[in-house]
Amino acid sequence: MQDQAKRLVIRRRSGLLAAGLTLALVATAALTLILAAAALLYDGPLLSFGPGGLWIGREPDPAAGRTALSVFTPSQRLMGAVAICILTAPIMFILHQARELFRLYASGIVFAFANARRIKFMGVGFILYSVAPFVANRVIILAGVTNDPAWFHLDEVMSLIFGVLAFVIADVMEFGHEIEQERDGFV
Repeated sequence: MQDQAKRLVIRRRSGLLAAGLTLALVATAALTLILAAAALLYDGPLLSFGPGGLWIGREPDPAAGRTALSVFTPSQRLMGAVAICILTAPIMFILHQARELFRLYASGIVFAFANARRIKFMGVGFILYSVAPFVANRVIILAGVTNDPAWFHLDEVMSLIFGVLAFVIADVMEFGHEIEQERDGFV
C-alpha cells in the first residue's frame, strides 16, 4: 500500500515537472524568436554586438568593442539571427526531451526502453550544447563580423561530460530493465 502511495506521488510530481518543462520550453522558444527578430529588425541604441555576444540595454561603445546592430549589413544580421538560433536550439531540444521523459514517468512508465531513449537524446542535446558556441562563433566570423573571444566557457566542458554521462546512465537503465525481464521470466 505504501509503495502505491509513493508511486502516485512520483507520478504527480513528474506531471508537474513535465508542465514546468513545457513552460520553460515555450519561454525559451519565445525568447529565441524575440532575439532573432531583434537581431534582424531592431535599429535602436539599446541593442549592440560585442565581446560576449548580443548586449541588451547597452548602448554601442567602441572602446568596449560594442557596435550598434544598425551598422551591420542585412546578411550579417541574418547570420547573427542564425547564431542565436544555433545557441538556443540545443537548450530547447534538452527541454523537450526532459519534458517527454517526465511525461513517461507521469504515465507510470519507468526503467523502460523509451525512458533510456529520452535520456540518450538528452545526452545528444548536452553534447550539441557544448559545441554550439563554437559553431555560432564560426557563423559570425563567416558573416564578416569580428571574432568573439569570449565564446568558450567551462559550462561547455561540463555539458560535454553530462552528455556522455547521460549515455552511460541510459545504458545502465536498459541493462537493468533486461535483468528485470529475465528475472520475471524465471517464475
